[in-house]
Parts: sequence; C-alpha cells; structure tokens
Amino acid sequence: MFDSSPAVGGCVDNSQVDLALLDIVSSALCHNPKTREAWANVKVQTAQVGVAKAAYLPTLNGTLQEAKDSSTSHGTSADPFVVQSDSRYQNAALTLNWVLYDFGARSASVDYAQSKLASALAGQDSALQTVFASTVKDYYAAFVAQKNRQATQHIEADAKQVLDAATLRVRHGVAAVSDQLQAQTSYFQATFNRNKAEGDWKTALGQVAIDMGRRPNMPLHLLGEDDVAPPDTRFEQSVEELLQTAQQRHPSLIAARAELAAAQANEDMISAQGRPTISFVGKYSYDNQPQSSGVGQQFLGETVRDRSVAIQVSVPLFEGFTRTYQVRGAQAQVEGKEASLNDAELQVASSVWSDYQTLKVGTQNVRTSQEILDSADQAFDAAQARYAKGVTGILEVITTQTALANAEQQQISALAGWQNARIQLASSLGSLDLRSLYPTL
Repeated sequence: MFDSSPAVGGCVDNSQVDLALLDIVSSALCHNPKTREAWANVKVQTAQVGVAKAAYLPTLNGTLQEAKDSSTSHGTSADPFVVQSDSRYQNAALTLNWVLYDFGARSASVDYAQSKLASALAGQDSALQTVFASTVKDYYAAFVAQKNRQATQHIEADAKQVLDAATLRVRHGVAAVSDQLQAQTSYFQATFNRNKAEGDWKTALGQVAIDMGRRPNMPLHLLGEDDVAPPDTRFEQSVEELLQTAQQRHPSLIAARAELAAAQANEDMISAQGRPTISFVGKYSYDNQPQSSGVGQQFLGETVRDRSVAIQVSVPLFEGFTRTYQVRGAQAQVEGKEASLNDAELQVASSVWSDYQTLKVGTQNVRTSQEILDSADQAFDAAQARYAKGVTGILEVITTQTALANAEQQQISALAGWQNARIQLASSLGSLDLRSLYPTL
C-alpha cells in the first residue's frame, strides 16, 4: 500500500514558488481530483459494508395515528332516530422483525461489500501511485527542460566568445571572412536553440503546476537534483523476483482479485436469496376508536390492545425462473472478472519487464553520457586553444562546440531518465511511495 510517512509536513503551501520534487509530489497527491475521487469511493464502499452488516440486526417499525371523527346517523323507519357522535381517538402499533437464519444470504452480502471495499482501497492506492508516477514524469521533463535552458544559455555564451574571437582574427587579417560567417551562423543557431529551450521549459513548468492543482501561469522554480548520486545497481535483481513482488503488491492486481471475490460473493448472495428465511416477528397494537353496538345505538368508548409473537418461515415457491437467470448472470460476471484478473496480471508483467529494461539501459547511459561529456569538454577546450594560436580553423571549434552542447544535453537527459525510470519501475512493482524519491530503490 502507498506510504506517505516521509511527508511529515503534509500538503505544501500552494503559493510557494521554489519547490523540490518531494514538495511537488506531495502537493499533487493532496490536490489532484483523481485522488479525491478515489477516497470518496472508499467512503461509499465503507458505508455499504455497514449497510450489509445492519441486516443482522432486528428492525422495529412504529406507527401512530390521532384522529377526530364526526358522524350523524338518521333513521326513517316507524321509530325514527338521530345519533350524533363526535370523538377523538388514537391508534398505534409497533412491529418487530428479526431474521434469525437465511441460509447464507446476509453473510454473502457482507462478503460482497467487504470485497468491494477492498477493491476501492486498492483503487485508491492505484490512483495515488498513478498520480505519483505521472507527476514525477512531468517533473523530470520540466527538470530536463530547465537544465537544457541553462545549457543553451551557456552554449550561446560560448558561441558568442567564438564569434568575437573569429571577428578579432578577421580584423587583424589572420583569418578569412568565412571564419567569421561560420561563427556567426553558429551563434545564431545557438540563440535559436536557446529560444526554443525557453518555450519548452515554460510548457513543462505549466504541466507541473497543473499536476499540483495550480494554474499553468503560476510562477514555479524547480529545486534540487544538482548533485545527483551515481546510479545504484542494487535494483539489478532477477526479473523473476520483481515479477513475484509485483504479483503480491501491485494495487491493480489487488483490486482485480477483490473484484473477483465480490463477483463470487454476489453469486452466493443471489443463490441464497432464493432459499427460505426464518424470522422472529412480534407486534403490539393499541386502538381506542369508539364503536357502536348497532344501528341507531350510541358510540361507546372502547380500547383494544393486541400483542403477538411468532416464528415466521418464508419460502419462495416460484419466482418465474427469475432466480435461475440471475444466478446465470452472476456466474457470467465471475467469468468476466477472472478474465480481467488474467489481463491485469499480463499488463503488470509487461510493465515490469519494460521498465526493468529501461532502468538497466538508463543506468548504463548515465555512465556513458558522463564519459562523453568529459571527452567533449576537453576537445572543445583544446580546439579553442588551437584556434587562438592559429593552428586550426574555425570549423574544428564549431564542431567541438556542437559536440559539447549535445553531450551536455545527453547527460542531463540521461540523469533525469534514470531517476524517472526508477520511479516508473517502483510504480510497476506496486511499491511506489515517497521514499522512492530518494537515490536508492
């Protein structure tokens, strides 16, 4: 189940601008409508469990009536008469009904409600993990965009330095005008890339703000992740172990199993509803309505009290085969839930396998991207020094500069991709919680 214990502070202030990943995820979990909807569904199913258990308790119904009666009787026979009556009276009744035994109908109803509650709880866990994983994915997309924006600014500054150096060499007549034009083209291209990175960054930040329940134009700045730890290889356990973990923990499988149990309980409940029920029935009634002993006689006050207790057996003898068709429908629902469970198992296994391979590749790419970046940085420094001494042309400087820019972006993407892959694998395993944000999995 989802564990949010590291988020001691609860929901963050939604007006805060500088936010780390933990703050962003916590805010998304607090404000995302999907998590609120899932929690509401849990409350609905909790109430249904109470309804099912209430069937074990007796029911007591009461009625009370107070009336005013006015009547006049006229006789037209040889002995005429007139009888007039004005009276007020009350009648009341209490009825007790307590089902003592129903051959498993109530028990099956409770099992059904509890299974639906288990499914709702797993659905809430699944919603939390889905929002969590989606927010982390959007965060790292924004993080890459933010770092790319910074990188393109540095690249633009480097391109400006190369352009200034080429312009100076042309001015002193030690380089061809083509060097200056090539450097100028490279600088304009760097400016173009920086403008594009600015737009991508703002778009990505807007999506993160939406995940947090904010408006996309709200100011936001991502903190942290500058000193990313080297990839940990402890995740590289066998795929079989990961699949077993997912089979036990993944909320979608827990929900699917609970739905299957609910369908089976529903079948039992429908079958049991066609069996006899044994109930204890008690009744007490009170009536003081005046009564007349005959035509032309006065109405006299009378009080009637009635008490009765009984054991009642209700046996459904014939329901027009309705029960048979209902049982068949319930059996078909069980078959459908079994198929849904099998499909969920395949989907989880596919996600675990895919995310596991993505994480392995991401780990290797982080190491490789750092090596590429170190090499490209040294090559660019060497090319600048050689160009300043007139040993090489501007083309080598521009080429190494482009390679350095690509290496910086690759390294940023590799680090963010590795972190995101960790989270996605944890989500596929069903073990995603706020502790997953830390460098070890």
